[in-house]
Amino acid sequence: MTNHRPSILSRRRLLSGAGTAAATGLLAPVLAAPLPSRPAFAATAAGGTLKVGDQRATIRSLLEASGQLKDIPYTLEFADFPAAAPVLEALNAGAIDAGFAGDAAHAFALSNGLPAKIIAAARSDPRCIGLLVRKDSPIRTVADLKGRTITAVRGSIGHYLVVAALKANGLSVNDVTLAFLQPTEAKSAFSNGTVDAWAIWTLYVAQEVVAGTGRVLVDGRGLLNNNAFISATDVAIAQKRTLLQDYVARVAAARIWALGNAEQYARIWGDLVKVTPDVAVAAYTLERFRPVAVDDGIVADLQTTADFYTGIGVIQKPFTAVAHADRSFSLDAGLLAESARAG
Repeated sequence: MTNHRPSILSRRRLLSGAGTAAATGLLAPVLAAPLPSRPAFAATAAGGTLKVGDQRATIRSLLEASGQLKDIPYTLEFADFPAAAPVLEALNAGAIDAGFAGDAAHAFALSNGLPAKIIAAARSDPRCIGLLVRKDSPIRTVADLKGRTITAVRGSIGHYLVVAALKANGLSVNDVTLAFLQPTEAKSAFSNGTVDAWAIWTLYVAQEVVAGTGRVLVDGRGLLNNNAFISATDVAIAQKRTLLQDYVARVAAARIWALGNAEQYARIWGDLVKVTPDVAVAAYTLERFRPVAVDDGIVADLQTTADFYTGIGVIQKPFTAVAHADRSFSLDAGLLAESARAG
């Protein structure tokens, strides 16, 4: 495989195409449990604007459902994207200050010179990453994929799952045809039979399983670490540190709230992304992200992911994970303890 660096899109094009929305006047929060505490925002730093990249309203819905959008003393704007690659592309272009994406996509982008650092992390259940086949497909095992066409987003956690699953079953990417498509195009190709299998994550997995149109051939358990990060540009870290610290603390607190209020959170999320409550609950039950510190374990996991991609030729430049992590955006010890208990 050859390495491919995402094109640099203009700031105007990225923001106008992403559906940017200020985090005010949205859905009313539904609260049934006390919110985890978060560090107080520095009053002297009130004001300013923080532009953040999201995927399918994941972060926005967390903040909204948990009530963490209340009393933000600065303007928080969301740019929503269908997958990790365009989030990191926007970050690369400087169109957003911070973005949410998984570890596989981060390894790919950082190796290509993404001018950003990881400032927050979360772990989820690897079950939420799935290699799907259609419900009526004759494919029953990974070995049956030989000679078949599989779609995934290049450099994504789905791509990682494909390679890892093939390798674990004595096959390689040379035994299949890989079709790299973004989720919307992949969903269409999967539905009409253009491809035989689809490696994808969370919401898309839940949609196919709940609808009965797809089944999970293999998931990520035992094959990958499914971590996700919030990364911020070097410029934003230098100029908007206080805003970023408040933002990552709010997201962490919201994640903990959601772990104990899954159905309420899923209802808000489902409304935002236009899926049924059943699909939203199924997706969140699969995922169950919990906040963790950007520590040695997180850095080691990212290095493992990068090394995996280097081994298959997707990453061709030397990659040292520790150089891409900023541990100064620490979370409150009490909040991390709550996260460990909730997880």
